[in-house]
Amino acid sequence: MIRVLLVDDELLSRMTVRSLINWEKEGYTICGECSDGTQAWAAIPSLRPQIVITDVKMNRMNGDELVRRIALEYPEICTIVFSGYDDYKYVRDVLKNNAIDYLIKNDLTPELLLESLHKAEEILKTGPGIEKDENNLQALRRQFVLRLIGKEYQGKEAAIEKEMQTLSIDMDMGRVIPVLLVIRNLEEKTGGGTLRDRMIIIFSVCNVLEEIIREDHKGMAVPLENNEILLLISLNGCASEQRTGEELQKMMNRSSFCLNKFMRLNGNFHIGRMCPLREMPEAFQELEERRKKEFMDLQPESGREEAQEYNGGNGIRLEDEQRLTATLRQGDETLAEETVDHIFREIFEGNILRSGCTQLFSDLTILSISFCKKQGIPYEKVYTHRTGVMEYVAQMEKLRECGKFFHELFAAIIREKKVLEGQNGYSVPVRKMVSYIHQHYMDGISLGDAADNAGMNSSYLSTLFKNEVGTGFVEYLNEVRLERAKELMDSSQLRLKEIIDEVGFCSYPYFFSLFKKKYGMTPKEYQKGQGR
Repeated sequence: MIRVLLVDDELLSRMTVRSLINWEKEGYTICGECSDGTQAWAAIPSLRPQIVITDVKMNRMNGDELVRRIALEYPEICTIVFSGYDDYKYVRDVLKNNAIDYLIKNDLTPELLLESLHKAEEILKTGPGIEKDENNLQALRRQFVLRLIGKEYQGKEAAIEKEMQTLSIDMDMGRVIPVLLVIRNLEEKTGGGTLRDRMIIIFSVCNVLEEIIREDHKGMAVPLENNEILLLISLNGCASEQRTGEELQKMMNRSSFCLNKFMRLNGNFHIGRMCPLREMPEAFQELEERRKKEFMDLQPESGREEAQEYNGGNGIRLEDEQRLTATLRQGDETLAEETVDHIFREIFEGNILRSGCTQLFSDLTILSISFCKKQGIPYEKVYTHRTGVMEYVAQMEKLRECGKFFHELFAAIIREKKVLEGQNGYSVPVRKMVSYIHQHYMDGISLGDAADNAGMNSSYLSTLFKNEVGTGFVEYLNEVRLERAKELMDSSQLRLKEIIDEVGFCSYPYFFSLFKKKYGMTPKEYQKGQGR
């Protein structure tokens, strides 16, 4: 069991965290509880926790100070911070001292808590690796940048210069441009991998970006948290604003091309203003604010008044939910598109930022999942990305991108519903058999499994199926698998071997033969034609 110490001055908060998950079942045990940082600091030697979960705002010693002390004296302990404050300063203060995660109390769910615990567990298993190795130059540079944008060097220009010399950072301190890269498909790329796998990819991206920057200029790239990388760029010989813009655009285009071609990663670049390094905290905060506004694809000087949250934070309006559900039932793609357009037009006209749409997008996603479940539509038929749908939606940064996703999602649901309705002429046992195949094609299912599910004799059901559908069980199953494989080849970054495993084929030669017979070309030839 992994020992966890809870630190919070509110008893109710500690009780809430305790009740969120079955700790023992998940492999954790709460070894103690403390009501402030001072008490926790004194208890650590005797309790010997491996993970400390602490609030930020507490009497006596604050959580950020506790995290700082733990990082210095007990680097083997992983820390997770939660708070009622979604505040830039608190986040930076704890993350620069190697906290594993920062969670907002009001948004805390069992899934989020377990995700953070699993991150910590991964680091405990691998030891103080990439994220916590203070002798690693990349880790030291990352820590320097986090402290820089966290205002720790404010008024200390000499200290900045000294630290840069120590860390061999070559940049013009008076002319630096911050650029924030947000990788959209990182989870899809690392799906199922460990935290170490994720960090290796992140640091590989940083290396690629630094090579591109240093071809003609100076600069560095460091990971922040989650899927964000901060580039600090010092351009050589760019006196005019136009020349600076051209060089930056050239650099971003080359970076995007290399990340996509060689690492299959996609991302958005957000460019800040040029400033001296001493002004980087303010410039970075401005950059983050501009990034939020770019959700609308509006220029910062648009002057429109910003709304806080869509529908006051209550998510989708009841009338829109009812209208959208009704159009899905009717199978009317045009009405569904009009309903989604109405919702997104309200976002645009209300000038609501991305953060104010979180509950709405969550509601739309849950509506799609719920409708598919009630209609017997396998969700993987309408959502084909490897990343979980909630996380995929959370990574989208542009209003247009979000609208396009939900348009396509609900259109796909209507199409799949029509496919199922086309099976209504079948008898009940055959409909059960068809539904079973669509839900379990990726498993090693047999005619006997489908017959057991339908509660009938396999020989009789086989004859009935062939008479009504016009093809045998195995042939129909292979058709479903081939169609799914082709969809994955069109829309995912999976390798061919992974696709074959994903759709339930056990033999590559068998898949190869069936694919060529159905589509008139080999799988490799098809992928080549798709630019893969």
